[in-house]
Amino acid sequence: MADELEKRWNRSYGTSKMKYENDRKTLQSLQQKQTLKAAEKKAELQKPVPYTEFVFCSLLLVRIYAAIASHITDCDETYNFWEPTHYLAFKSGFQTWEYNPKFALRSYLYVGMHAFLAKALYFVLKQKVFVFYAIRIFLATFCAVAEDQFYSSVYRKFGSFIGNCWLLISLFAPGMFISSTAFLPSSFAMYSVTLAYSAWLDGSNQSAVLWIAVGAIVGWPFVAVLGIPIVWDIVVKNGQFRKFAEHFLVALVYTISPVIIVDLMLYRKLTITPLNILIYNVFNPHGSELYGTEPLSFYITNGLLNFNFAFLLALVSLPAYAAFQYFNKDIKTKICYLLAPMYVWFTIMFMAPHKEERFLFPVYPLISLAASVVLYIVWKSTAFCFGYFYKHMKEASILNISGFFIIFIGLSIARIAALESYYRAPMILYKDVYKIQEPGAVICLGKEWYRFPSSFFVPEGAHARFIKSSFTGQLPQRFYENVNGTYAHRRDQNDGNKEEPSVYVNIKQCDYLVDLDLGVESPLEPRYNTKAGWTSIKTHPFLNSAKSKMLARAFYMPGYSRKNVKFGSYHLLKRTKLIKQQEEERDRLKQLEKEHKEKRAKAKQQHDNEEL
Repeated sequence: MADELEKRWNRSYGTSKMKYENDRKTLQSLQQKQTLKAAEKKAELQKPVPYTEFVFCSLLLVRIYAAIASHITDCDETYNFWEPTHYLAFKSGFQTWEYNPKFALRSYLYVGMHAFLAKALYFVLKQKVFVFYAIRIFLATFCAVAEDQFYSSVYRKFGSFIGNCWLLISLFAPGMFISSTAFLPSSFAMYSVTLAYSAWLDGSNQSAVLWIAVGAIVGWPFVAVLGIPIVWDIVVKNGQFRKFAEHFLVALVYTISPVIIVDLMLYRKLTITPLNILIYNVFNPHGSELYGTEPLSFYITNGLLNFNFAFLLALVSLPAYAAFQYFNKDIKTKICYLLAPMYVWFTIMFMAPHKEERFLFPVYPLISLAASVVLYIVWKSTAFCFGYFYKHMKEASILNISGFFIIFIGLSIARIAALESYYRAPMILYKDVYKIQEPGAVICLGKEWYRFPSSFFVPEGAHARFIKSSFTGQLPQRFYENVNGTYAHRRDQNDGNKEEPSVYVNIKQCDYLVDLDLGVESPLEPRYNTKAGWTSIKTHPFLNSAKSKMLARAFYMPGYSRKNVKFGSYHLLKRTKLIKQQEEERDRLKQLEKEHKEKRAKAKQQHDNEEL
């Protein structure tokens, strides 16, 4: 009878009852596991993060301090971003060849957003220097928001130790001091990548893909490679290719559309600027190498200056993680996806001949995270290896971690103090430049063209111009002011970094001159402050790196630095003839005023006599 029932079951359901029961139990088990996993994920996302207001306020205050205190470290920030922003807002500024419609390597969307903000702020603040710093504070706020989101995500996903270590490194790292308020696509990409990985950790794949697209399309196209681990997790690990395709297409439409529309309006031609910059840097035979090449040690040196010992920990984070996972499954596998992008980025950037400090900005938060992971491994490994003395080893490992942060914070503060003490002269001096009142004054830049902080420091009615120095590359031209310079075609620019003599004015046309005196001179770069015809009206100390000891100039150390650092002088020079003319004019006006007072007194006395 039982056999007959089994046969009927097989004919009805096409399988044995036992197999059916096994499949049903397996399915139920999988459903339970999925339900449990979803519940754990939900609980993880809802895990409270303590002191969130304190964390955000700490990040915001440190970033605002950087906005006010830091100097511009890269002339590309001035001429490729502050200058076109100034032109869009105030109709004057310098134009690099990358904004020439013939090449169109830069999108106007990124600078246009800041130009709109600049116009609104100028309406309230009335002074361009205030607008400059207000925009920097806006960038500082954006960075603090992104960091706060990332901190919360890391804290919930990997625990308080890694989260708090990341926070301390990010707060004090000189690299974050420099990059957090820089008006550069690499800094904007850093914000976007930080928000992308924060969203991904919180389970929002769509937001993660969108933020990577924003960083790549609106900011810097190369950062798209930093989204590879996210794509791998979505497509390969979880098999959600269709969902990723949907997220990708939506993100692409949302980001590329405004870029094309804005550039069509301002370039007056259909162009895809992110594609243009990729083609130039990857497929152009000369490309970025025209602007200098550096050895591999360049990034190592910068990493040590900007993160000191945390950079060394970050470099060994992936092998340390792999070794730790082999013996102890304590760290979640997902953290590997956060370590991999840094290595991918280092591989690409270290191999490129042209190297600049700003190229590493997008992975700065990931460097801090990688160092935090190694610190966690050190903390846990100590207790794991010496289990018998667990309590004592735990205390010892905490002391080791504390010792690391004392050294890290001390070196970081010393580096930031060095940057402020040694290199801040141009930012201070150009505030004096902004006080120049002569209408039509010509302010000239020679060898110090690359420390010009932007036309936001040039008063209305005055003009910044270049004079010939020993530099033989291409300098930016002025935007055309009588026509719309964004789409005007010009032939005085090239993509080969060839010098364009038309950019220079004769020094006889200069009313003011900004120059650095380091005690050496050449025919094209004389010490103008010692020459007849020029008078220094403002001067500030500036580091003479050639005559200073390396350690003393890298880190500010009271006592030691004072003895081992030498300074030059940063000058705002004014034509002596112009000073004399102004003094003569002031004397003439005083004389006229005196004569006018005497006439009035005489007329009053005569009137009084007549009345008597």
